[in-house]
Amino acid sequence: MPNISELTRPVVLREGAAPVPSSWPACARSRLLAAMAQRAAISGFLDVTVDDVIVAARASRRTFYEHFANREECLLASYDAICDDALQLVSEAEPGLQPALTALLRYFAQWPAHARVLCVDILAAGPAGLARHEATMARLAGEIVRYQDPAERPAPGMLRSDDVAHAVLGAVHRIVQRRLIDGRHASLPRLAPAICTLLAAERREAGGTITP
Repeated sequence: MPNISELTRPVVLREGAAPVPSSWPACARSRLLAAMAQRAAISGFLDVTVDDVIVAARASRRTFYEHFANREECLLASYDAICDDALQLVSEAEPGLQPALTALLRYFAQWPAHARVLCVDILAAGPAGLARHEATMARLAGEIVRYQDPAERPAPGMLRSDDVAHAVLGAVHRIVQRRLIDGRHASLPRLAPAICTLLAAERREAGGTITP
C-alpha cells in the first residue's frame, strides 16, 4: 500500500508554478487547480482573480478558459480533486478510526493550502460550495459511524449514531479551521489521539461505543 508521502509527493509540472500532488495527472488542469489552492490560501478565495491563478499556474488565459468558465468553477474542481485525495488516504489507512484520522491530518499538515480549500475557502463559494461541503461531511460521518459498535442502539431520546458523528465532526472541523488560519497546521497530526478520545466520550454520552 502506498504511504502518504508517495501519494501526495509534490511535483512541479512547470518551473515556477504551484506544486501539485503526485497523484494528480501531469497536465495544465492540475497546475490550475493547485494554483487556485495556493492563491486562496494566501489571500482568501473572495480576493482571488483569474489572473492570480494564471500567474501561479504559469498558464495562459486561454488555457484557463479551456478548462473553467470562471474562478468559482476552478475552485469547485480544486475542491473535488483535493477531496478525492483526502478520502483515498482515509480509506487506505490501517483499520481503526485513529489511523484514518491520522492519515487525514498528516495530509492537511503536508498540504495546508489544499486543506484550507476543504475546510475554509469552499464555504465562500456560494450554494455550490456549501453543497459540496455538506456532502463531504456526510461521507466522513459515515466513516465515523462505520467504526461504531453495530450492536449498540441509542435508547429513546438519545442521539443517533450519525447525529453524534456530525456533532463531533463539527467540532473537529472548527479545530482544524483555526489551526489552518493561525498557521499551526504542522501540529494537526498530533491531535488524532485527543480527537478519538473526544469521539469516544461523545459516543458514550449518546449510549454506545466506538472503536478507536
